[in-house]
Amino acid sequence: CIMDKPPSSSPIISSPILPLTIIPLQPSTLTISVSTPLERLQNNEKPEKLYKKEKQILLEFDLIVKDIRYQLNEQLKCLEQRLETQLSIVSDIQDYFKRRAEVELDYAKNLDNLYKQTYQRHKAQKARRETWVLHSVYKLWDNIVQDTRTHVKYHTVMSDICGKYMSDKFNEIADDTRRMFGKCKSVGQASHDEIFKVLNELQSTMKTYHQYQSESKQAEQKLRQIQQQMTKLKSVKKQKSMEKRVEKRQMKYTETKVKAFKARNDYLLTIESVNAALTKYCTDDVPDLIDVKKI
Repeated sequence: CIMDKPPSSSPIISSPILPLTIIPLQPSTLTISVSTPLERLQNNEKPEKLYKKEKQILLEFDLIVKDIRYQLNEQLKCLEQRLETQLSIVSDIQDYFKRRAEVELDYAKNLDNLYKQTYQRHKAQKARRETWVLHSVYKLWDNIVQDTRTHVKYHTVMSDICGKYMSDKFNEIADDTRRMFGKCKSVGQASHDEIFKVLNELQSTMKTYHQYQSESKQAEQKLRQIQQQMTKLKSVKKQKSMEKRVEKRQMKYTETKVKAFKARNDYLLTIESVNAALTKYCTDDVPDLIDVKKI
C-alpha cells in the first residue's frame, strides 16, 4: 500500500562497544526521510531548496553506509585481535610447561643423586651401622630414603607430562582456536555480505525512487502550466484543442506518478529488508561471534 505520510527522521546509527571484543551494530532501525518532492512542493518549497534536500538525503545515506561498513570491518579486526591474544596466552602457557619440565627433570636428577649418595654411604659403612636396625629411628631414616626414590620417579614422570603431553595438548588448543576463529570469521563475513547486498539494493531503489520522483515533479509542473494556460483561453474552440493536450499531460503525469509510487513502495520495503538484516545480525550473529561455543 502507499503511505499518505511517509516516515521522516534523521538516520542515526550509533556504535556502542561491548566488553567482549566485539563492537556491535546497535539494532536500531535504519530510517531515511522518504517524503516526496511533490509533497514538499505542495508545501510551497522552492525547487532549489528541494534539490538541496534530496542531495542531503543521499549524502546522509552514504554516511550511514560508510558507518555500517566501518563498524563491520572493526568487528572482523576485533576477531583477529582476539585470536592473536588467545594464541599469545596459549604460547605463554606452553613456555611455562616447557620450563616446568626442565625444572622437574633437574629436581628428579638431584633427588636421584641424593638417593644414590645416601645409599652408597650406607653401604660403605655397613659394618659400623649393623646396630642401626635395632633402633626405631632407623625406620624413619629408611622411609625417608625410599620416599626420595619414589619422588625421583614421580618428578621424572611429571617432567615427561609437562614436556611432551602438555605441549601436544596446547598445540591442539591452538589449532582449535584457529579453527573457531575461521568459523567466526566465516559467519561474520557471510552476514556482512548479506547486509552489503541489501544496502546495495537500497541504494539502487533509492536512485530509482528519486529519478521517478523527479520525472513526476516535472510532469506535474507541465500539467499545471498547461491547465493555467487553458483557464486563460476564452475561445471554446481553443479550449477544446487545449483539452487534448491537457489529457496527454494528465496521462503522462498519471503514468509517472504510478511509477513514482511503485518505486517509493519498493524503497520502503528495501529499508525494511535492511533493518531486518541488521536486526538479525545484532541479535543472532553477534552473540554467536562472542560465544564461540555455539559455532
